[in-house]
Amino acid sequence: MTTRIIINEKEVTNPFVKALLITGAIFVAAIVTAIVIFVLLPIIGVAVSLSIGFVVIFIVATIISVATLAVVALISAWLFGASEFRIEKSHKRK
Repeated sequence: MTTRIIINEKEVTNPFVKALLITGAIFVAAIVTAIVIFVLLPIIGVAVSLSIGFVVIFIVATIISVATLAVVALISAWLFGASEFRIEKSHKRK
């Protein structure tokens, strides 16, 4: 089976030009594949790893801060007695 290369509705018949065009197409495909594999995928991997790391850090920090606030509230209630915060509107509608 022969390779037919048609450019602007004209078939390329010179075997040297055919080989050059096929080699160029393979070279361009190899360069694009190498850029995707060795440049884009590691950048995406780093970005995903960093974002997952930040999410984990924020979740852990939130849990620790809630636990710390609960302990501080218990200690302050034990030392100073129970306290209550109340927020009311100063101007009530009639």
